[in-house]
Amino acid sequence: MRHELSRNVGIDKTFVALGAFLGMLGVILGALGAHLVHLDDSHRIYSIYEIAVRYQFYHALGLIAIGMSMAHLSARGWLRAAGWLMFLGVILFCGSLYLSTFFAWHAVEIITPFGGSSFILAWLLYFIGILLSRP
Repeated sequence: MRHELSRNVGIDKTFVALGAFLGMLGVILGALGAHLVHLDDSHRIYSIYEIAVRYQFYHALGLIAIGMSMAHLSARGWLRAAGWLMFLGVILFCGSLYLSTFFAWHAVEIITPFGGSSFILAWLLYFIGILLSRP
Protein backbone atom coordinates (compact mmCIF):
# COMPACT_ATOMS: atom_id res chain seq x y z
CA MET A 1 0.00 0.00 0.00
CA ARG A 2 2.76 2.45 0.91
CA HIS A 3 4.58 1.91 -2.40
CA GLU A 4 1.30 2.38 -4.30
CA LEU A 5 0.63 5.63 -2.41
CA SER A 6 4.01 7.16 -3.31
CA ARG A 7 3.44 6.30 -6.97
CA ASN A 8 -0.01 7.89 -6.97
CA VAL A 9 1.00 11.20 -5.41
CA GLY A 10 3.93 11.62 -7.78
CA ILE A 11 6.84 11.87 -5.35
CA ASP A 12 10.09 11.54 -7.27
CA LYS A 13 11.89 8.90 -5.24
CA THR A 14 15.11 9.42 -7.22
CA PHE A 15 15.66 12.92 -5.85
CA VAL A 16 14.46 12.05 -2.36
CA ALA A 17 16.85 9.07 -2.32
CA LEU A 18 19.75 11.14 -3.69
CA GLY A 19 19.07 13.79 -1.04
CA ALA A 20 19.01 11.19 1.72
CA PHE A 21 22.22 9.59 0.45
CA LEU A 22 24.00 12.96 0.21
CA GLY A 23 22.80 13.82 3.71
CA MET A 24 24.27 10.58 5.08
CA LEU A 25 27.48 11.15 3.16
CA GLY A 26 27.62 14.71 4.52
CA VAL A 27 27.54 13.38 8.08
CA ILE A 28 30.33 10.92 7.32
CA LEU A 29 32.48 13.52 5.56
CA GLY A 30 31.81 16.07 8.30
CA ALA A 31 33.02 13.60 10.92
CA LEU A 32 36.08 12.69 8.85
CA GLY A 33 36.91 16.36 8.42
CA ALA A 34 36.58 17.03 12.11
CA HIS A 35 39.12 14.31 12.83
CA LEU A 36 41.45 14.39 9.83
CA VAL A 37 41.48 17.76 8.11
CA HIS A 38 41.37 19.96 11.20
CA LEU A 39 44.17 18.19 13.04
CA ASP A 40 46.79 18.25 10.31
CA ASP A 41 46.01 21.29 8.18
CA SER A 42 45.60 25.04 8.37
CA HIS A 43 42.45 26.87 9.38
CA ARG A 44 41.94 27.94 5.74
CA ILE A 45 41.84 24.35 4.48
CA TYR A 46 39.44 23.32 7.24
CA SER A 47 37.15 26.24 6.49
CA ILE A 48 37.03 25.28 2.79
CA TYR A 49 36.18 21.74 3.82
CA GLU A 50 33.39 22.98 6.09
CA ILE A 51 31.92 24.98 3.20
CA ALA A 52 31.79 21.81 1.09
CA VAL A 53 30.04 19.84 3.83
CA ARG A 54 27.59 22.68 4.55
CA TYR A 55 26.66 23.14 0.88
CA GLN A 56 26.26 19.39 0.48
CA PHE A 57 23.73 19.40 3.33
CA TYR A 58 21.83 22.40 1.95
CA HIS A 59 21.50 20.77 -1.42
CA ALA A 60 20.70 17.32 -0.04
CA LEU A 61 17.69 18.99 1.59
CA GLY A 62 16.99 20.81 -1.67
CA LEU A 63 16.88 17.50 -3.55
CA ILE A 64 14.47 16.07 -1.00
CA ALA A 65 12.28 19.18 -1.34
CA ILE A 66 12.28 18.91 -5.14
CA GLY A 67 11.38 15.22 -5.01
CA MET A 68 8.53 15.89 -2.59
CA SER A 69 7.35 18.94 -4.57
CA MET A 70 6.79 16.77 -7.61
CA ALA A 71 3.75 15.32 -5.83
CA HIS A 72 2.10 18.74 -5.72
CA LEU A 73 3.37 20.75 -8.70
CA SER A 74 2.54 20.25 -12.35
CA ALA A 75 5.77 21.60 -13.95
CA ARG A 76 7.62 18.34 -13.44
CA GLY A 77 10.08 18.88 -16.29
CA TRP A 78 11.39 22.07 -14.66
CA LEU A 79 11.62 20.29 -11.30
CA ARG A 80 13.41 17.28 -12.78
CA ALA A 81 15.96 19.56 -14.48
CA ALA A 82 16.41 21.43 -11.19
CA GLY A 83 17.03 18.17 -9.33
CA TRP A 84 19.68 16.94 -11.76
CA LEU A 85 21.42 20.32 -11.79
CA MET A 86 21.42 20.36 -8.00
CA PHE A 87 22.97 16.90 -7.90
CA LEU A 88 25.55 17.95 -10.51
CA GLY A 89 26.34 21.01 -8.37
CA VAL A 90 27.11 18.78 -5.38
CA ILE A 91 29.43 16.64 -7.51
CA LEU A 92 31.26 19.60 -9.05
CA PHE A 93 31.27 22.13 -6.20
CA CYS A 94 31.57 19.94 -3.13
CA GLY A 95 33.54 17.22 -4.89
CA SER A 96 36.20 19.64 -6.11
CA LEU A 97 36.55 21.14 -2.63
CA TYR A 98 36.83 17.68 -1.06
CA LEU A 99 39.54 16.69 -3.55
CA SER A 100 41.35 19.95 -2.95
CA THR A 101 41.38 19.59 0.82
CA PHE A 102 41.96 15.83 1.14
CA PHE A 103 44.50 15.35 -1.62
CA ALA A 104 45.79 18.91 -2.24
CA TRP A 105 44.63 18.67 -5.87
CA HIS A 106 44.23 22.41 -6.25
CA ALA A 107 43.98 22.23 -10.06
CA VAL A 108 40.52 20.68 -9.64
CA GLU A 109 39.29 23.93 -8.06
CA ILE A 110 38.84 25.27 -11.59
CA ILE A 111 35.52 23.33 -11.75
CA THR A 112 34.23 24.66 -8.41
CA PRO A 113 32.54 27.71 -10.02
CA PHE A 114 30.71 25.41 -12.45
CA GLY A 115 29.26 23.60 -9.46
CA GLY A 116 28.22 26.90 -7.91
CA SER A 117 26.59 27.91 -11.19
CA SER A 118 24.74 24.58 -11.24
CA PHE A 119 23.40 25.33 -7.76
CA ILE A 120 22.19 28.77 -8.81
CA LEU A 121 20.56 27.46 -11.96
CA ALA A 122 18.96 24.57 -10.06
CA TRP A 123 17.32 26.95 -7.58
CA LEU A 124 16.21 29.18 -10.46
CA LEU A 125 14.60 26.22 -12.28
CA TYR A 126 12.94 25.13 -9.04
CA PHE A 127 11.55 28.66 -8.66
CA ILE A 128 10.30 28.68 -12.27
CA GLY A 129 8.77 25.25 -11.81
CA ILE A 130 6.84 26.48 -8.80
CA LEU A 131 5.63 29.59 -10.66
CA LEU A 132 4.58 27.67 -13.77
CA SER A 133 2.71 24.94 -11.91
CA ARG A 134 -1.04 24.96 -12.06
CA PRO A 135 -3.10 24.21 -8.97
